[in-house]
Amino acid sequence: MDDSTSLSSLNSADFILINKEQPQLKVVAGSEILDLEKNMAEILNETSDNNILMSEANLDEKVSQTSTQQTTESRPDLTSSVLFHGVTYLGSASVNAPRSEEELQRNMAILNEQSKVALEVTLCVPDSAGGVVRLLDPQSEIEIMSYRVSQILFCARGPSNTPLACCWAFTASRPSISVNEQNEKGSIGKNLNEILYQCQIFRCENQDAIYRILLSFSNAFRRTAGATNNQSSISHRTTSFISQAFQGTMTQLQLQTTLNLNQSSNSQQSFDGSIKFRCYFDIKEESTDSKGNVILTSVSRPEKNVFNLRKNVRKSVTVTLQQIRGSPLNIERCFGLLLAQGRNVRASDMQLLDLETMGKSEDNRYYIVRGYWNPLARSFKHLTYLNEETPKGARIFLTVALDIVINGISEPVRFLIEAKARISESNKSNDVNSQDISDTIWSSFKKVTPFTEEFDMTLKQVLSKGSHPDETYEVVTLESKSEAERRAKFCRLTSRIPSTNTGDDDDNDDVIVSGFGHVSKECDEEVLSNWSEILIKWRKNYFERPKGLQLLVRKGIPEALRGEVWQLLAGNVNDENEMINTYRLLLTKESASERIIINDLNRTFPAHEYFKEQGGIGQEALYKLSRAYSVRDEEVGYCQGLSFVIATVLIHMPEEQAFMLLCKLMEDERYLLREMYKANFENLQMKFFQLNCLIEENLPDIYAHFYDLKVECHMFASQWFLTLFTAKFPLYLVFRIMDIFLYEGFNAIFAVALALLKCNQKDLLSLDFEGVMRYFRVSLPKKYLCEDHADELIQTASSMKINIKKLKRYEQEYSINRAEEEQKETPLQRLEADNKRLTETCMRSEFENEMLALELVNDRIKLKGNLHEAEDQIENLTRELEATKVIVRQNEDLAIRLNEELEHIREAFRDTCDELQRTQKMLHDSKQVNKI
Repeated sequence: MDDSTSLSSLNSADFILINKEQPQLKVVAGSEILDLEKNMAEILNETSDNNILMSEANLDEKVSQTSTQQTTESRPDLTSSVLFHGVTYLGSASVNAPRSEEELQRNMAILNEQSKVALEVTLCVPDSAGGVVRLLDPQSEIEIMSYRVSQILFCARGPSNTPLACCWAFTASRPSISVNEQNEKGSIGKNLNEILYQCQIFRCENQDAIYRILLSFSNAFRRTAGATNNQSSISHRTTSFISQAFQGTMTQLQLQTTLNLNQSSNSQQSFDGSIKFRCYFDIKEESTDSKGNVILTSVSRPEKNVFNLRKNVRKSVTVTLQQIRGSPLNIERCFGLLLAQGRNVRASDMQLLDLETMGKSEDNRYYIVRGYWNPLARSFKHLTYLNEETPKGARIFLTVALDIVINGISEPVRFLIEAKARISESNKSNDVNSQDISDTIWSSFKKVTPFTEEFDMTLKQVLSKGSHPDETYEVVTLESKSEAERRAKFCRLTSRIPSTNTGDDDDNDDVIVSGFGHVSKECDEEVLSNWSEILIKWRKNYFERPKGLQLLVRKGIPEALRGEVWQLLAGNVNDENEMINTYRLLLTKESASERIIINDLNRTFPAHEYFKEQGGIGQEALYKLSRAYSVRDEEVGYCQGLSFVIATVLIHMPEEQAFMLLCKLMEDERYLLREMYKANFENLQMKFFQLNCLIEENLPDIYAHFYDLKVECHMFASQWFLTLFTAKFPLYLVFRIMDIFLYEGFNAIFAVALALLKCNQKDLLSLDFEGVMRYFRVSLPKKYLCEDHADELIQTASSMKINIKKLKRYEQEYSINRAEEEQKETPLQRLEADNKRLTETCMRSEFENEMLALELVNDRIKLKGNLHEAEDQIENLTRELEATKVIVRQNEDLAIRLNEELEHIREAFRDTCDELQRTQKMLHDSKQVNKI
C-alpha cells in the first residue's frame, strides 16, 4: 500500500486518520511562534505544583500529559506496545477545536521551519484503546511525556509532495487552568472541567515509518482492551458531618423510592442478555432573536417523524441515549456521530459530524451527544438532497448513526436513527402564508414531543481471548423498533409466497412481486481469489477479456463485484466525463414521456427496499435515468418494461454509471435493445419468430403442443424479452441472467427462454391453454425462488447452443415471409385477418377480465375479513388503553403521595440535624466547663 492510500476506513468515526484531500473541521491555532514556544515550554517544564492540580482533577485526565520526570526511573512496561525510533518532537500549539486538518498543517509548517526545541524521541504506541502513548528518551529510555489514547482526538500527516510530507501530528486535551490562576481565584478546582486542546507536532524522515505510525494509532483506537477497573475520582475537599449525613440519607431515600415504584427487589443480580434502549433525537437550527443574538432553536415537526429544515442554515444535532431495560451497561464514550441522506445507506456514504459535547447527564440516566452540522461546508457538499428545497408534498429520508463504546463489548455499537425531512428556503421559515392554516392556528396549543426510537439489543457472554479471561459481551442482534415493524409488515406481505415449488401451486394464484428476493453478498474465498486474479489482468487491458472469464461468469459474479464487472463486460470505460456531462445536461430538458415514466415508478420493483418508498431516493434515481434516456433517444423515447432493466442496474451502481451502462445496452451492437423498443415493435416480432423456430428445432414436443393449443410466443415471451426476465422472477435469478446477457449478448436471452421451456416441459405438456398461460404467469416464477433451481436453469441455458448463422437465416426468412404476405393479401383479406385477430384478442381479454373480476371479488372478501379483524383489534387496544390510563393515574397518585412522604422525611431530617447541632454545642460547652 503506498502513501497515497487513505487510512480512514481502518478506524472508527471518532479517531480520524487523514492523508490528504479535504479538511474535516475548522479550528484556530496560535498565530505567533512565540505562543507556540511558550506552549511547548509549558508542557516540558511543568513543576511539581502541577501535580497538585492534577490530583484535584479526574484520574483519567491525570495521564493525558505528565510532567517531565527529572529523576532516574525504570523503563515502563512496553510489552504490548510498538516502538518507533528516529522521531523528532517539534513542539506543540494550542487549538480551540481538535479536528482541523488545515490548522494542523499550518502549525506543522510553522514549527517545522522555526522550532528551536526539536527533541529526538522514541515513540511508543500501545495496541489497544486502554493504553498510553509515550515519548521516551532514546539514550536512557526514560519517559518524557505520555498521553492516554482515549484523550487523543485527531491524527493527521502533512500533504505529500511538499516539505511537510515528513511531518505528522495529533491533538490531545489537558486542564485549562494553571495553579497560579487557581490561587488568584482562591478556589482550587473551580473550573477543572474546562479542557484545552493542543496539537503535538512530530517529524520523521522515513515516510514509510509515518505510515506505520498512523496505522498503529488506527489499530489502537480500533481495539478495546480487556475489562478495566473503573475507579471513581477522590475528592480532597472537606465536608461537614451534617452535609455528609444529608447526602447519604437522600441517596438511600431515592433508592427506596425507586424500588417501591418499580416493585422490584433483586437480591441476586444475574445477567440479562435482552437490552432495550430509548433514543431521543433533536435538530436545532441557528436563528436570530430580537436583539440580534444568534441562538439555537428546535426545528418544528408538523408530522411525527418529519423535520422542517431550512436551506443553508447551520444546525446542531443532539442524540440522547437511555437504557430502559436489562442488565445495566456502562457507556464509556462516543466514537462518532454521523449523518447521511436516504435510508439503508452504506457506511461509506455517511459523513462525520463535528462533536461539540458528549457525556452523561447529572443523574447518570442519559448519555448525551451533540454534533455540529454546517450544510455549506465542503465535507457536506455531497449531501445535496439535505440542502435542496424539496417539492411540495415530498419528503427526504435522513439517517443518523451514533457509534457508542460500551464497557465489556469489544467493538463500538452503532445505533441507526431514520427520520424524514422537508427542506425549505431560509426566508420561508417564518412565512405564515406558506404554512398549513391548521398548523398556524393550533401551533401554540400543540405539545411538542421529542422524536424517539427504541432499540432491542441481544447480548451473549463470551470469554475474552486475551491475557485477562474476564467476562465480556458480544452483540448478537441490534434492531430498532421501526426496522422490526417494517420487517414484520414485509413478512406479512410475502408470507403467502412459498419458498419452493410444490404441487399445491395450482391452488394459489398469487404472483411474485417484482424486485422480490434476497441476494447474499457472502462468497467463498476461493471464488474471490479467482475473480481477483481476473480483475488484475483485466485492468491492464480493458479491451481484451481475460481467459477463464466465461466460466466464472456462468458460475455467477459475486454480488459485491457485480457493479464493476458489469461495466467492464459492457465496455463502459471510455469517455466517462463526457457521458456524465451529457447526462446532467439531459436532466435539464423536458421529456415527452414524463407522465408514463411517473406512472411506472410505483410499479417497478415495489418489493425492493431501494424502490418501495414513494418519492424516495431509489424512485428519484429511476425517474431521472428514465427521463434522461427518453430525451437522448427521441425515436424510442420511453417504453414500458425499460424501467425494470434500469432498476436492475441502479441496484449495483450510482446513477451516472448506470446511465452509461444503459446507453451501452441500448446502442451497442451486442445488445441493441433500442431496436426492440421502437414504436412498431417490428424487431420484437422478428425475435418471436426466431424463438419459435428455435423451439421447433430444439423442443419439438413443446412446439407441437403449443401449435395445437394455439399458444404463440408473443403470449408468454413478450415480457421476457422487453424486461430481460427482470419483471417477475426473483432477484437471484435476475442477476444471474444479467451476468450471462452482458457477457454473451442477446443470444443469452434466447438460451434462457429455451432453458425455461426445457426444464418445465413435463408440466407444460400436461396443461391446456388457460393452464399454460397461468403456469407462465404464476407457477414458473415461484419455482425459481429456490436458488438450486435457478442454478440448474443457468447451467441448462449455458449448455444450449445458439447458432448465430441460423438466427441470421431465421431473420431473413421472417423478412421474406412478411414481404410475401403483404404482396399476396388483398386489402379485404388483410382486414379480415386483422378482424379475426382482434376478435380472438377480444375473446381472450373478456376471459381474462372475468378471471380478474373473480380475483377482485375474492380479494374484497379477504379485505372485509381483514377489516373486521382490524376493528376487533382496535376495540381490544382501546380497552387496553383505558386500562393503561387508569394504571397511569394510580401511579401518578402514588408518586404524589411518595413526594409528600419525602417532604415529611426531609423536614424530620432537618429537625434531627438541628437537634444534633444543639447537642454538639451542649457537649462542647460542657467540655469547656469541665476544663475550667
